[in-house]
Amino acid sequence: MRDVIRIVGGLCLALVAMPGLAATALTDLDFRQGEHGELLIDLSFSEGVPEVRGYRLDEPARLTLDLTDTTNALERRRIDLGIGGVEQVTALEAGSRTRLVFNMDGPLPYDTVQEGGRLRLVIGGRESASAAAAPSPEPAAASRPAAAVPSAMPTITDIDFRRGEEGAGRLIVTFDRAGIDARVREPGRNRIVAELSGVELPEAYNQALDVTDFGTPIQRITPRSGRDGVTLEIEGSGEFAMLSTQSGRQLTIEAQPVTRQEREQRVRQQFPYTGERITLNFQDIEVRSVLAIIADFTGLNLVASDSVTGEVTLNLQDVPWDQALDLVLKSHGLASRQEGNVIVVAPASELANIERQQLEARAQAETLAPLVSEYVQVKYARAEDLAQLLRGGEGFGLLSERGRVAVDARTNTLLIQDTADQIQEILATLEQLDVAVRQVQIEARIVIARDGVTQELGVNWGASGGGSRFNLGGASTGTPIAGFGDGLTGQRDGRGQFTGEFDDPTGSRFERGGLAVDLGSANPMTSFSFGYLSGDILLDLELRALESENKSQTISQPRVITANQRKATIIQGEERAFQSIGEGNVPQTEFKEAELSLEVTPQITPDNRIIMDLVVKNDSFREAAVGQAPPIDTNRIETQVLVDNGETVVLGGILTTEQLSRLAKTPFFGDLPVLGRLFRYNESSNQKVELLVFITPRILEDGLAIR
Repeated sequence: MRDVIRIVGGLCLALVAMPGLAATALTDLDFRQGEHGELLIDLSFSEGVPEVRGYRLDEPARLTLDLTDTTNALERRRIDLGIGGVEQVTALEAGSRTRLVFNMDGPLPYDTVQEGGRLRLVIGGRESASAAAAPSPEPAAASRPAAAVPSAMPTITDIDFRRGEEGAGRLIVTFDRAGIDARVREPGRNRIVAELSGVELPEAYNQALDVTDFGTPIQRITPRSGRDGVTLEIEGSGEFAMLSTQSGRQLTIEAQPVTRQEREQRVRQQFPYTGERITLNFQDIEVRSVLAIIADFTGLNLVASDSVTGEVTLNLQDVPWDQALDLVLKSHGLASRQEGNVIVVAPASELANIERQQLEARAQAETLAPLVSEYVQVKYARAEDLAQLLRGGEGFGLLSERGRVAVDARTNTLLIQDTADQIQEILATLEQLDVAVRQVQIEARIVIARDGVTQELGVNWGASGGGSRFNLGGASTGTPIAGFGDGLTGQRDGRGQFTGEFDDPTGSRFERGGLAVDLGSANPMTSFSFGYLSGDILLDLELRALESENKSQTISQPRVITANQRKATIIQGEERAFQSIGEGNVPQTEFKEAELSLEVTPQITPDNRIIMDLVVKNDSFREAAVGQAPPIDTNRIETQVLVDNGETVVLGGILTTEQLSRLAKTPFFGDLPVLGRLFRYNESSNQKVELLVFITPRILEDGLAIR
């Protein structure tokens, strides 16, 4: 009876208010499909065409028209169509206006044209193609004039496929103009469909494209030309995420390969509701009743605050129940909290106050709670490090304001005093942190390869005369000895040969200059010496020819075990002493080191690979005067590498090359062509030293590390 009275009262109020508020009434809607697949709707009014305001939504695809100062005189409030991409039309009246809502398959263009006492609405297809052909009298103030119709349909000018970054397949469709109505959707698994309304497909592009060889998720592209335009059917394989963008005259469709988990996560992010689907269709129903229906549908218990009031109108078709609940709560400024199988619903501000009061009560309880003590024997970590973490030394503390921690370094034990709840939280954290650190065995092979070549060629002359006391030395690396004749005594025999001896007890006269064959060559290796002695002249000659090659390899294979993210150092080298002047001009002995060192800091990744920070340094002494500080040549490599477990990495490039060339000659004689070779001494050498470091890290299992 109350509903009847409400309806009668509403009708009376509408009849009284209509003459003053509504200038016309919507009496009829006539639907038909145009030549190009567009939907034509003729709107009839009782008193001329009203002012029209419209807007379009892309997600969900919906067109809304507001007819101001208009009442709804249609027989049906909802009309199902399924024509030209429009599924349904709903007519609603609110106050002095009537609203028409068109639910569409996707975003479609629209246009309006006034025809006498009617208004023609064109949705989809070639914009206003049919409407423009109709006679157009002077439009009303709010009606838009008919849009200009292009002389030809939009045309595809290019279809291009490329391989993008990270194996993505990218389809680029180019048109002859901008503003193309393109709808891209995924109707099924591994399928993408692009509907291009009102577009022509040239014969050159009316063929399927097999793009399997590009190695992307897209396998085949098939363009199809139809009455409503062009449809691009894209077939794929595997898991991929589709992204379409339209800019200017180009439509880009990209399929990015993803894992199944990434695809499911992306779907959840785009649509976070996962509840069982429900249909709700109510008008002016109380919010508490809707909540009770949802609770009964889900089997959950519901607790609603006394502040939950009001009514709501719902028309939800096949939506997840958690989405329906969220929509109802948001429409009335409500919020919910789920604890187990109980849902609590209250105004958002009320729930926030309750949670704040709970936090304050908990903080007060912690302030009054008694303190307890706990002794924790730390197994693997350093107790001092964990204590610093509990105190908040790294910006994160677990102790409460009244909590304290002490360390017994001798037994590696923590002494903790805090509330019982806080100690339980601390113990749970320490259980995660105090674990055995994984270890890595670093095996290094250090190879020092030496390669050298030395060549010597030259002639040394020596001559001396006893009577004239002269000495003549040829090309030599030594120092000629003057006055050689003073040490020669003896006599010439009947055959003209000189016999006697040299007075040179130290032998210094025979180093290089004024050679005496009796002593042979100063360096007998690959040298040949001879001499001729007469009564007063001694003539010596030494021919030196030397060519030597030397190759050597020095290999050391140190091995060390270190903990994860702990530096391991391997050093080998030598130490030399030298004299320096200290305070008060007092000599003192100091030492310098030249080392070949290797520093490795391993880091084990979650997938059992190893990141190594490597520093290789190779020092060597240079020659210096006796007693002086020897200079040191330094070579250094510092790098970071990522290797698999047991894989070997090679570090090289520390190559030292020393080239030497020496020439000694007799002035004037050594410069003579051909003959000058008898008065020259040449020495050349080439020494190469290369350092190679082979590093092999291996992750040790717990049992192997103990052995």
